[in-house]
This record gives sequence, structure tokens and C-alpha cells, in this order.
Amino acid sequence: MNVDELVYRRVLHAARSLVWQCLTEPAELTQFWGPRAMTTPLEGIVVELRVGGRFETRMVGDGGSHQLVATFTEVVTPERLAWMEPASGMHTTVSLTDLGDGTTEVVIHQRHVPEPIRSAEARAGFLTSLDKLEEHLARLTRQERTVTDLQALVAPTYDGLADLLADAPGHTWDAPSLCERWQVRHVIAHMTMPARLTPEQFAAEMAAAGGDFTVLSDAVAERDAILPLADHLTALRSPLLHAWQPPGSGPAGALSHAVIHSLDVTVALGRPPVASQQGVVSVLDQLTGANGALFGLDLTGTRLEAADTDWSWGTGTTVRADSDLLVALLSGRTLPDGRTLQRSDR
Repeated sequence: MNVDELVYRRVLHAARSLVWQCLTEPAELTQFWGPRAMTTPLEGIVVELRVGGRFETRMVGDGGSHQLVATFTEVVTPERLAWMEPASGMHTTVSLTDLGDGTTEVVIHQRHVPEPIRSAEARAGFLTSLDKLEEHLARLTRQERTVTDLQALVAPTYDGLADLLADAPGHTWDAPSLCERWQVRHVIAHMTMPARLTPEQFAAEMAAAGGDFTVLSDAVAERDAILPLADHLTALRSPLLHAWQPPGSGPAGALSHAVIHSLDVTVALGRPPVASQQGVVSVLDQLTGANGALFGLDLTGTRLEAADTDWSWGTGTTVRADSDLLVALLSGRTLPDGRTLQRSDR
């Protein structure tokens, strides 16, 4: 190997087709491209996946930005991808080998590498980009769980919350939750709407609320919060609730509804989560997969690390907490200790 060449190898625990997707789709590249200390905004990525097509990225960080402007010289799906940067003459070839056991070997061969990119610091930074790719693939693999797997996590969450509240003192129902202005009883009334309202009744409620779901939620929670506690517990254990899926979001939405609102109760009460860690991590992946947009958060320059599992996401200032607390933060809640995440409208 010549002095101006570099080779990196990594075995990734993902199918070759998924690795190829991550390397060639802007929506995936934005999740991991660049060293640990930098991010690559989606709007700065161009992928014209053909020989002669453009390949451009713009990485930004505290130390400035770096623009990659290249032209694809080889595209062999899903085996090999190569591009050349006219400004420097550097040529990069990425080869993907299916190892036959659900893993993929990635070999990155860079030729005519400028001296600054051959420095120890630059090489170490490149390795962190491979670390980020590995972490992103792990998240995608978790998200590929089957519909049955996700739905199976829903019922135990509701049942666990019912068990917790059945054994709790009566005044627990009047304790504040993480939802602003809502007591525990209001959260349960909101969670269990699908067990009480038929689709026709829900449509009528939406019409009465002028099509505003927030207005509907507040109205139903206020009205139904005063139902007998036994009715709330029965609703939490209802097969109708356990099988319900929000329109358009399927089992993932059903799981996030159960997990997030159960945490509105357990975190506020200082109790361990009733949702399984698998369910909590799945919801973490959903919320970060949308870059915080589901609850109007700005996650730019934020790295999230779970203290109770190996889950992590993002780059920048680290926010470290147990996974259930991270879900609460990503859902726009303020924790009992006052911690919150930056909203995009602030």
C-alpha cells in the first residue's frame, strides 16, 4: 500500500442490503455521516446514485464545517460504491461483503489521500464515523421488529400500570403527572379513551372539538377523570385497549402511546417503569428517528446516552439518564428535577 493510501475494515451486524441503504440514502446518511463531533444536515446531502452522479455532504461542528464534493465512479448494488473528489483527487472505494451469518464486512479503501486526512487525529475521527454507522444500524435493526413483537409489548405495559395503581393509596390518583395540569387520573382517562369510545363516538368528539385533537384530549380527560377508579383499572386491562392502534401509526404508535403515558405516571411518582426495557428502547428509537420533531424538540448538538443500557444517539452535549427518563424528555416533558430538552420554537 502506498503512503498516500488508507484502508479501514469493520464487520457490521446487519444485512448487506441494510448497510447499502444507509450508505446511499440521504435520510440514513444524515444519521451517522461524519466524525463523532460533527453532524451532517439532511439539506446538505446530495446523492445521485449513478456513475457520473453527484455525491455531496456538508458536515458541521463546533470547529467549523467541511464540504465533500465528489462524483460517483462506480455503483454496483449492493456490493461496491466508489467516488472521487475532484478538488483533492482523493478516490474512495467502499466494498461490502455478505459474510452469510447476518453480518457484513465493510472495507473502505482511500487512495491519493491528502496529508491532513492521513493524520492520527483524522484517522481516529473517521473511526468514530464507523462507530456511528454501527450504532445507527443497531437502531434500524431494532426498529425492524415484526408487528407482532411490537404489539406484544403493549398489553404488559397497561397491565403493569393497572397493577401498580390497584395497590397504590387512593390519593395517588390525585398526584400530579408529567403532563402539565394533569393528575394521574387524567392521564389514565386519556390513555384508555380507545377502550371507551367507539370510532363513531371518537368522530363526534373530534367534531365537537373543532378537529383539534388537543382540545378533544383535554375535554375527555377532564370529563372522564372522575370515573370510578375500578372503571379506570378495568379499562387499562381491556382487550380493546390492548389491541388498539392509532390510525396511520400502527403497532409502533400503540406502543409509544402506552409507554410514554405510563412514564407520565411512573416517573412523576418516582416508581420504576412498568414498560419493559425493550419497549422503552423501541420508543427511544422512534422519537430520535424523527430527530425530536414529534414533540417539537431541537436536538441539534445533543447526544443522548442511557445510563441503564447501551443505547445512545446523536453528537454534541451529552444528556445522560436512565432510558425511561430519556423517553420522558424526548416526549417534551419536564422531569421532577427540572430537566428538560430544548424546544425548536424557543
